[in-house]
Amino acid sequence: MKSIIKTITTVLIVVISFASAEFVNANTATEDTLTSTTLTPDEREQKFEQIERSLLFGLESDVRGILESTFFNAIAFKTLNPEFNSDALAEGLTSIVREEGDHVVRYKAMLTLYYLNEKENFEYKAQLTKLVNDNDELGAFQLLDDQIRELQLASQVD
Repeated sequence: MKSIIKTITTVLIVVISFASAEFVNANTATEDTLTSTTLTPDEREQKFEQIERSLLFGLESDVRGILESTFFNAIAFKTLNPEFNSDALAEGLTSIVREEGDHVVRYKAMLTLYYLNEKENFEYKAQLTKLVNDNDELGAFQLLDDQIRELQLASQVD
């Protein structure tokens, strides 16, 4: 029984990793497509709504890996499309921050929510863009964590 669970878990991790990589590749293509002049404002809005629905669907999962990939995908999409805003996504993340039992998932949801709300004040935009393009999920979360810690230290000094 344990070997079946391990096999299923491994397959899920591989699928999630592949999906995350494909999402970032799609984001890169989407960035070019969404900023091109060939899209009308309505088409652009439809693309944003489609991405928003996908992210909200990911937030509904009970699987830690899917949630964490969804958080990274939200960060990646916002990084590549700074004008993207979603109150529904922020509400979903807030709900996870408040209610999730796994403290790592809660913290990554909080980091994602922080970034979506404070992107304009984020100091490491170039580094985060590189991490997103490299599909470095752990590096992206570490960078967000580093900025929050710096802000906490600065506020303690003041």
